[in-house]
Amino acid sequence: MHPKVLVIAGTAGTGKSSVAELLVEHHIAKYPDMEFLEGDSLHPPANVQKMAEGIPLQDDDRWDWLRKVATLSSDSAQKHGLCIVTCSSLKKKYRDLIRTTCPETNFYFLFLYGEQAVILKRLEQRQGHFMKGSMMESQFRDLELPNSAEEPYCNIVNVDGKSFKQVEEEVLADVEKLLAH
Repeated sequence: MHPKVLVIAGTAGTGKSSVAELLVEHHIAKYPDMEFLEGDSLHPPANVQKMAEGIPLQDDDRWDWLRKVATLSSDSAQKHGLCIVTCSSLKKKYRDLIRTTCPETNFYFLFLYGEQAVILKRLEQRQGHFMKGSMMESQFRDLELPNSAEEPYCNIVNVDGKSFKQVEEEVLADVEKLLAH
């Protein structure tokens, strides 16, 4: 059986970390040693510095980070059966790089999506994070939501106008379907 990595994807401010923590709680009984990797903590200092200064990352800033996300999450999944990682994975070529970096692992992408105005409001209320609301436009410009016909093992959950409980129920149902493959 292939190791499985569940990537919680989407722009900043969609609730990736909160959803990932929920999924860890939900799956810990079946995968007691499972790890949760916060993708933001895997960025090199230069990337964090750029974002803290309000400078959007470019593709060249992301390649090594994406390889690190893929490798560390794959290594963890090989040891524990499942790993949950947060990673924006905004462009199809980013998701393709993650998949091809570790082809022995099945990567499942669960996208959290919200309209730009809703996400901007969330970011403006968030404290102590390097991703600022001023960078939101670049994230939405880069965002390529997956097309399930072209990218298997990808689901999208729209978070607009939903309580966390509603998002939780939808996420759990989608993840069960994704991990059944």
